Amino acid sequence: MPNPTLKKFGYPNTLIKSYKHWNLLLRPNQVTIGSLILINKEKAHHYSDLSHEASLEQKSIIVEIEQNLKKRFNYSKINYLMLMMLDPEVHFHIIPRYESPVEFCNEVFTDISWPSPPDLTQKIELNDTYFNELLVTLRSDFALFDILNDSPKKQYGRMFTSGCFDIFHQGHLNIIKKTKELCDYLIVGVSTDELIIKSKGRPPLIPFEERISILESNRYIDEVIPQIDKNKQAIVDQYHINAISVGSDWKGKYPTVTCDMVYFDYTPNVSSTVLKQKLNPQ
Repeated sequence: MPNPTLKKFGYPNTLIKSYKHWNLLLRPNQVTIGSLILINKEKAHHYSDLSHEASLEQKSIIVEIEQNLKKRFNYSKINYLMLMMLDPEVHFHIIPRYESPVEFCNEVFTDISWPSPPDLTQKIELNDTYFNELLVTLRSDFALFDILNDSPKKQYGRMFTSGCFDIFHQGHLNIIKKTKELCDYLIVGVSTDELIIKSKGRPPLIPFEERISILESNRYIDEVIPQIDKNKQAIVDQYHINAISVGSDWKGKYPTVTCDMVYFDYTPNVSSTVLKQKLNPQ
């Protein structure tokens, strides 16, 4: 389940990218434009508690962060703050620093603390529209980073599939496995509890935090993202998706998107509805 630090900083709505051992979030209170939070997924309250794999991955993530923020905002320096006083889980505040004002969406933002250390109690004025635009922009930047650094070897570079995954079963696994066979990078969207309630009029049996953690542990999946609405074209645009895979029952009914569609037949006699009926016989 996501730790309290993730929830405090707005997960899943602020998620920029999910890695195997880390989540990268856009900091809700922007100390400077482009401020981020890198939060470890392991139950580690000391830096020395991190697994070797998490430490190795952190190095590559930092390279990705610095290259993306440098290209987007051309920061002067970058500060990494590891405090863990109020929030004990291992995490870093990543604060790009600017000697000169920087422009984003025709607005100019100044680093008011430069050249002193950043003051985390301060925040730049960024209304919801600008914050959401910054979030979408950085999600796209980090998705494009994968494209530029990975040469496609399969039919598609990047594919997307999604679902509630309320009870993960063999049918889900088969679609995910078949999708990964077609692409180099597979992104899976997991519907939030709120979206399921809105769509089906009832909450899921398994909470979102548990469902997404199950998908994150699947070896065929490269990235898991929260699915907060049914706007598939927004996913295609933000994550540079080449194709979407769904069950064959969606033919002629799936929302129009600008990428390819791949349809897979469902595994016979396997569905979440059937499993729920077996678990809750009337």
